Amino acid sequence: MARRFKRQESWRLKRVKPAWRRPRGGTSRIRLEVSGWPRKPNVGFRTEGSIRGLHPSGLEERLVKQEKDFDGIDSKKHIVRFSHQLGEKKRLLFLEKARQLKVKIANPGTMEPAARPVEEALPEKEPNVGSETNGVEQPNVESASITEEETDSAAEDDTETRAISAKEESEEESNK
Repeated sequence: MARRFKRQESWRLKRVKPAWRRPRGGTSRIRLEVSGWPRKPNVGFRTEGSIRGLHPSGLEERLVKQEKDFDGIDSKKHIVRFSHQLGEKKRLLFLEKARQLKVKIANPGTMEPAARPVEEALPEKEPNVGSETNGVEQPNVESASITEEETDSAAEDDTETRAISAKEESEEESNK
């Protein structure tokens, strides 16, 4: 929901934040309530008492930090907001509890456990048992040969581009 009342000149000056502050200038058009300028907050702008403090869905919001906070929650009257301090385990546990009670959740977050970390997803390397390296890993000979081939092809490409650019330069000079 957009703020109804903006601070004077906040739309013009970057350093002035839009949060409402009372206009104090002697010639302030907002303070003088000049037509065509933003309105000042007055007594009549307050939210209706019957809906004040409710969630936009019209339900009363309940903060859940512990499992006992679910006591006395009615799915027709309340909506649950999980505390930001909850870890993943408790959040998943509370999600399940809220589903059982059929209560709406304001900030469900993840619906399932996070994926496994990258280290777990990678297959483990087999130790070189019986090798003569005394526990020190030797570089893979195949990968070393591939890198040499790649560097050779990169060097060839580089010499070709140099030759082409030299030809273009000589053509430009001859055209002049």
